[in-house]
Amino acid sequence: MEKNNKFAEKFYNELLSGNRITYVYALDDEYIAEISLVYNMNDSDYTIPNKRAYVSRLIVKPEYRRKGIGKALVDFIKHTANKLGLDELSIGVDIDNYPALKLYVESGFDKIIYIGKDEQGQYVKLLSVI
Repeated sequence: MEKNNKFAEKFYNELLSGNRITYVYALDDEYIAEISLVYNMNDSDYTIPNKRAYVSRLIVKPEYRRKGIGKALVDFIKHTANKLGLDELSIGVDIDNYPALKLYVESGFDKIIYIGKDEQGQYVKLLSVI
C-alpha cells in the first residue's frame, strides 16, 4: 500500500473508532481549514488517557492564512478539550515551520517535551496546560 493510502486508512480508522475528532472550518460552504483532536497516539509524550490529547492536522488553506483562523481553531480546540475534562494538549511541529511555532507558543504551547528528527526533518513536541 502506498504511504499516502496508509495515512488515509489510519486517519479514517481513527475517525471511525472515535480516537480522532476532526473539526472543519467553512466559510460560505467552502472548506477553509481543519483541526483534529486525537486521544491515543501510543506515545506518552503526545497522549495520556483522560489527561492529555494530541492536536493534529491544523491546516488552513494558503489564501486564508494570517487572518486569525489558525488561532481561532487552536483556541476552539483548547476550549473543547477542557470541556471534555482534559488537562493538557500536545502538538508536534517541524522546527523550521516558524509561523506554526509562533502560533503554538503564543497560544500557550510553551513547554518543550521532546526534540527529535524523522524522515521529514527536525521537529519539536510542545505541551499546553489547559
